[in-house]
Amino acid sequence: MKQVFLGLTLASLMIFTPDVSFAQSVDEIVVTGSRISRTSNLENGGPGVTLIKRGDFLLLEVLVESDARERKDRMAELLQTIEAMLSAAESDPSIELSIIESGRTVRQLTTSNYVSGVSRGARPDTSIARMRVKTAIPEQVENSALLASKLSRFVDGIEETGRITISTAGETSVSVLDPFQYRDEVVSLVIQEVNAVKDALGPEYVAIIDGLDRQVYWDRKGDIDLAFSLPYSYKIIPNTLHSIQKNE
Repeated sequence: MKQVFLGLTLASLMIFTPDVSFAQSVDEIVVTGSRISRTSNLENGGPGVTLIKRGDFLLLEVLVESDARERKDRMAELLQTIEAMLSAAESDPSIELSIIESGRTVRQLTTSNYVSGVSRGARPDTSIARMRVKTAIPEQVENSALLASKLSRFVDGIEETGRITISTAGETSVSVLDPFQYRDEVVSLVIQEVNAVKDALGPEYVAIIDGLDRQVYWDRKGDIDLAFSLPYSYKIIPNTLHSIQKNE
C-alpha cells in the first residue's frame, strides 16, 4: 500500500482548531436531492463525520403556465395568478411563496420579482412562471409527508383561470438559514473522532489533520434533515518521528 507523508515537522503534529475568518451568509439556501452530491470534493469519496440538523423549511416547486396566444396576455394571466397565490398565502400564516435566485438562494416572491422565474414553455406560445411554496419545519415532526401534503393542498386550492395551468414538480426540497453557522460544530465532531482514535492507540501517537480550514458542505439527509461535513483527512503516527516526507 502506498504511504503518503505530508512533510511536516514534529512541532506541527497536533490537533488544532484553525483561526480562519469565513465570509458567512445569512441567506436561506435551498438543498435539493437526497444524496451526497459533493463526493468529488471529499477525501476518499465521502465524509467520515457528519452533523445532522433539521432543515428550516420544506419547499415544493410550482409551475404556472399560460398558453394564451399573445405574450402580453400570457404575462397578464401569470401576474393575475401570482396575485391570487400571494393573497391565499396571506390568509395562511404557515405558507410562504418564494423564488430561487442563482440556483440556490431563496427569496420572497413578490409581484415585482416573479418575472425572474418566467421562461418559455416546451410548446410554442407558452410562458411558465416557476416558484416555490414553502412551510416551516417544526422541531418535532411525526410525519413529514403531512407537511408535503399541506403544500400540495395549497396549490390545489388556487383557481386556474383563462389559459392558466398550475402544476407541481412533485419532489420537495429543504432550505436552511445560514448553513455556515454549523461549521464550528462539524470541526468539533471531527476533532472528537480523531482524539478518540489517537487516545485508543496510546500516548506515544499523535495526529495530523488536514482540511479543518476548508468550507463546510451540506447535503440532503432524508426528507427534512441535512448533513453537514468537511473534506478532512487525518493520519495517526508515532510521536518518535521528527519529520515526515512525501513518499511516492
